[in-house]
Amino acid sequence: MKDYAKVQNRNSWLRHPTLGDPSFDTFEKLGDTVHRSNPPWEWGVNGSLFRDPKTDNWYYYAGVYPYGYAVGPDLPPSTFIIYRSCDKGKSWACLGPGFQQDFYLTIDGQQALIKSHPDVVLQYDEECDRYWLAYDWGSSGNTWENAHSKNASDSDSGAGLAWAMSPEGPFHPLEIPFFSNKKQYGRLGVFSRGYASTVLKRKNDWIAFILCDADQHFCWGLACMTAPSPEGPWSDVHILLSDERAEYYPAPVEFYPCFTHDGIVYAPATSVSKNRNYQAVFRAVLEEAHRPEAWSLAWDGGFWHSRNLEDEKYGIWGQTINGFVENGQFYVMYPSKDSRDYGTLSVASRPWAQPFSDGFTFSGHAGKSISPLLAAYKDFTLNMEFTFTGTVGVAFDYHGILGSHAHSSDAVPHVSCFDGCYAIMLDESGTVRLERRGQSKEALLYKQERFVENVQAVHLLIENRDGMLKIQVNDKCFWSGPAEVSRACPLALIAHEFSILNCKKFQLTGPVFPYEFSYNAFEALLGAGQLMSNWQRPDNLKFAGTDGFVGEGGVSAKWNFIGSWVSLYAPKSPDLGEMDILIDGYFYTTICLTAEACIPSTPVYRVSGLSQGRHCLSIRPRTGKIALDIITFGGEISQE
Repeated sequence: MKDYAKVQNRNSWLRHPTLGDPSFDTFEKLGDTVHRSNPPWEWGVNGSLFRDPKTDNWYYYAGVYPYGYAVGPDLPPSTFIIYRSCDKGKSWACLGPGFQQDFYLTIDGQQALIKSHPDVVLQYDEECDRYWLAYDWGSSGNTWENAHSKNASDSDSGAGLAWAMSPEGPFHPLEIPFFSNKKQYGRLGVFSRGYASTVLKRKNDWIAFILCDADQHFCWGLACMTAPSPEGPWSDVHILLSDERAEYYPAPVEFYPCFTHDGIVYAPATSVSKNRNYQAVFRAVLEEAHRPEAWSLAWDGGFWHSRNLEDEKYGIWGQTINGFVENGQFYVMYPSKDSRDYGTLSVASRPWAQPFSDGFTFSGHAGKSISPLLAAYKDFTLNMEFTFTGTVGVAFDYHGILGSHAHSSDAVPHVSCFDGCYAIMLDESGTVRLERRGQSKEALLYKQERFVENVQAVHLLIENRDGMLKIQVNDKCFWSGPAEVSRACPLALIAHEFSILNCKKFQLTGPVFPYEFSYNAFEALLGAGQLMSNWQRPDNLKFAGTDGFVGEGGVSAKWNFIGSWVSLYAPKSPDLGEMDILIDGYFYTTICLTAEACIPSTPVYRVSGLSQGRHCLSIRPRTGKIALDIITFGGEISQE
């Protein structure tokens, strides 16, 4: 018997930026919402939190934008607003905009009028008793159409520093910003825009962390520069973290801002999919943080959970958390959106040394979520206790194909994620539904009935043994009948749009077997930050997954997976060439995909004997075109 709602079993769930994230975290909201957005800045969805070491006051720097991050001559520029708390977050006073007026910066000897400056992080320098504000900036000619171009004459953006004698300002921008997109264009590989930044003081220098994005590649990275002082001179910029790392790297995620504690710098990164509750957190020793190899993944999801609050309808949304540790308590700001689709900014806290507790929260917001167990069962009894809003469910005999629906931001789980299983679904009206979902086939409805009177406390009992399925809901029999389960498969959680499940017990009894999953082709495109225009959908090849592609030249693909083995599928044809296979950045073999006639996709290479854990499989052309289909992977979590 094993209860997967116990904190010691938290790593038995698959977490993923697009698919879902059961979280055991202990964050709880502190006080009232600090900022509720209204026109003309409907999207207040960025911010940072600062504790003044001189006064012990807290300052909340709220980044606000017009709706949809819109930019235009008839719209106000994005900016930031300062809030102050003199009672450790219990109440907040709005102090108004951070920059009182537009200003000019000098870039390559030319002056640029700066109107936009929404994302800021404050740092105090005790040695000179000054406060340094890292801010992003956009010139008056900036638009989304030219944001990734170096050719627009009156357009530029980047990151700069301003100083003040108080966290309340006034802030005095240094004349020359330390990062200009025009000046740095082409120096960061696929990344064509740098913006939101955090600047921190170290023992002998200053270090800047800059969020970068790559437009239609749909990938984000964290870049770095150093300088002996805020005034410079600043070093050349280089990438620290991106999906080009030859290791497991969750994608797509977006950084900003960073924070420090006990000599460690943390770089949280939020999902850029439709649901954004998944947070990856990377960390490094601050004094070594300019070195890419100094960074490691500290949290692969499981860092944040949603609450059923009007001000948090979309879960975490915008950037990720930012804050500080005081007296053993971790205080953070966090962004969300309410039912109006307007931004909200709040504060939460948890004990720094107690990030987890028993019980988990699992949610869907603008899109559905699914999260399977890293364990497989055939004959089992599930004893589950939970509360929920919206529509949630449990799947078993699960063998769907996991992955995103597209190579894009705002991605959602592919429809194939919800196929290949039995599903018991409950909605907040009390309706219970049992169905069998076949891959690429219409679901077979076994039973649907308004069955539950109190959805605030649900006890679900599922027993599947020797081909017979029994389901009880709140101690009443909902279903008893035969069930065709041919092999051991994982169970999975499902949450529909704007649904939250709070699980107290997920207790499984029965023999436990190794798990096996499949990832689709879009996972590999997002994992490698590809351009879709470099890949084509062939008409003459038969793929194992729902979507298949071919590419050549400088293309690559990368799947991130958790397990001890992985198997790569690909079709063969006269039009295909040779494909290199790499595991965790190490070359393994070259596979020939050339055949006299078209051959449907089958496993072409398998790697076993990996250490159970996080790995990546990459492919790239050696000669000619390669085909991109699915992988299967699996492993076994320790059941101790």
